[in-house]
Amino acid sequence: MQGTVLTDAGSPLPGVVVSDGLRVTRTDDDGRFRIDEVRGSVFVSRPAGWRADRWYVDATEVDPVFTLSPVPVRMPVRFAHLTDTHLGTGAGYPQPAEIGTGERLSRAFQEIAAAHPGLEAFVVTGDLTDRGLPEEFAAFVAATATTELTVHAIPGNHDHLVPEPTDLVSRNGYAIHSGEPRHYESFLGPRWYSFDLPGLHVVALDWFTHELGLDHETQDAWLRADLEALDPETPWIMLCHDQPWRSILDGLPRAPIATFSGHRHTSRVVSSGTTLHVNTPPAMFGGVDNSPATHRIVVWDGERISIDSQRTYPPRSDARPGRAGTEQARWTTTTPAVGQRTPFVVADGRVVVPVAIDDEARGALAAYDARSGEPLWQAGLDSPLRSAPVAAGTGAIISSTVSGTTRAHDPATGEMLWRRPTSDPLRRFGFYAPTLVDGLVLIGDQAALRALDQRTGETVWERSDIAPYQIFVTLSAPVVDPSGEAGSAPTVLWAGFPEPHTPVRLDPRTGETVPSTDTASTDGLFEVLTRGAGLPIRTPSLDPASGDLVATGLTSVFRRSASGSATRWSYPTSVPWNPVGVDLGSHGALVVDAGGAVAMLDPATGDQLWRTEIRADSDECFLTYRRSPHPLFARATRVGDRLLVPALDGDIVTLDARTGAALGRFATGVPVLAPLVVYDDTAIALHRDGRLVAYPLAALSGALS
Repeated sequence: MQGTVLTDAGSPLPGVVVSDGLRVTRTDDDGRFRIDEVRGSVFVSRPAGWRADRWYVDATEVDPVFTLSPVPVRMPVRFAHLTDTHLGTGAGYPQPAEIGTGERLSRAFQEIAAAHPGLEAFVVTGDLTDRGLPEEFAAFVAATATTELTVHAIPGNHDHLVPEPTDLVSRNGYAIHSGEPRHYESFLGPRWYSFDLPGLHVVALDWFTHELGLDHETQDAWLRADLEALDPETPWIMLCHDQPWRSILDGLPRAPIATFSGHRHTSRVVSSGTTLHVNTPPAMFGGVDNSPATHRIVVWDGERISIDSQRTYPPRSDARPGRAGTEQARWTTTTPAVGQRTPFVVADGRVVVPVAIDDEARGALAAYDARSGEPLWQAGLDSPLRSAPVAAGTGAIISSTVSGTTRAHDPATGEMLWRRPTSDPLRRFGFYAPTLVDGLVLIGDQAALRALDQRTGETVWERSDIAPYQIFVTLSAPVVDPSGEAGSAPTVLWAGFPEPHTPVRLDPRTGETVPSTDTASTDGLFEVLTRGAGLPIRTPSLDPASGDLVATGLTSVFRRSASGSATRWSYPTSVPWNPVGVDLGSHGALVVDAGGAVAMLDPATGDQLWRTEIRADSDECFLTYRRSPHPLFARATRVGDRLLVPALDGDIVTLDARTGAALGRFATGVPVLAPLVVYDDTAIALHRDGRLVAYPLAALSGALS
């Protein structure tokens, strides 16, 4: 193929990069280019300061002409990163699901552009559609036509779904599904390409077909050729549907300064080497890690990349302002970041708060005196902390960041006692608290679970064969059965969504699987999603009397055998992906239904002992595959025969644990996302605005027995 790149005035544009997705060339002084034996669509890498009338043509076109028009160059450059819009009906999810629509995406484009004048473009990193259907792609294209800004898109695994996808394990041990690029190219063009921003090169890949091995060699060859055509001093970033792994990054001429991805439906921003990896939650609905619907404003100032996370739904303009009402507080203090949904702990008279500062790719542990709120120490972490710290007696506070790096700190001083680096900084997504058993720390995921020595942090054992690497992040931690399977030494039980389907019992000393005669479930991912099978999505509780697991699943709370697949009972929740685990206690199995109720169940039969509806005028949504505000989010806290239930309108509701009767409602003014912690005669709350407040129990009507 021969073609030409011209200005809108008809002048030739020399030095413009043109490619067919394998070979890379530049236009000559006459703006001409030539590619022999064209592989596929031919595209121009749009230079900074130019807008193309079209940026790609079909391989069959004769003597194509690309016309570029000059546009103002602004520094710093800002673009909006969105991902996982999933335009569709949501028919394949536990109901009620609220995924993306063309109308919602159009509104988001318009509102984001209006809120951030001077944006250069939108970048949407895959799963544009939910099922890869023509009508879904048409809706996406129509939405892009409602904004004057350029929309740079890449495909995700959902954009390549076939009518009847099957589960498979990829060449890199990734448990995903089959697919093919049936419709994407006909609507949106090349699946990998590049373009330039002022002083910054941008590369976009098709991660899914690369992972499946359908075209990874072609993409790899093109990527290297594209980078080698650059000035070696030009920084570059990568757009990739999933967090790129070594299969993509190894062997490149030089590392990107940043990558932008989605796929996991999580918020995870980490630095690895010289690269900032930005994994963003879905733009249209809540993430699996209970992130709100999110987009990020990305700024390139010519030297560095910075990000600013923004809530998409409900829009920020709809959020109710306010500060926590502290008139009756025993004490109040301000933590280093906004209050998050991760639980904090009180250990040996110290409140230890996990801190996640995603926009700076860092975290911290911050400690305060539980009696006065006085700051005691702060330990900086090199990644955000989105799992609760745990106290190993009085000797250490142990935590694990989103990148999987685990640390122990001295509770009195915050001094780091030991640090165990993550086993894989690109693949570890750490969102659950460490499990402590017999002097060991268990941490990791289904593909890499390891045991560390509590005193030294040394690795005692590591398993990488429990299950393949998963699409969904692990939110269900291993639990300890103190009696063991046969009444002997403690064992560790692990079951979760989407794997392992049947609980796995491990010897904590060696990591070896305790033999079992049970047959493992063979349910596939799509089957599990559709029918909401009985797999824990939060860390289950262990019934000490029977050894059964009582857990929150996709659509219900259930009790199941810990040694097989038998389900004893199931209690439906009003919303799928309920974010709260089941709390077993003397009054029964306590269920907080984020849709607006608290219930107590008979743990043996699942019979409802009582159920109390709780309403709250909330502006918050942290539910997976949802964007509508909801009243409840955090666990209830037991105080004798009373329950303290934080609501997302900022109220603390007190219930009678025996009857469910409402005993009082205390207004604080700002939502509480994490469970309250009782210390002496106070209930300590971490508010959405970042304030840590100790309220006298006497002020919470009915809180005292």
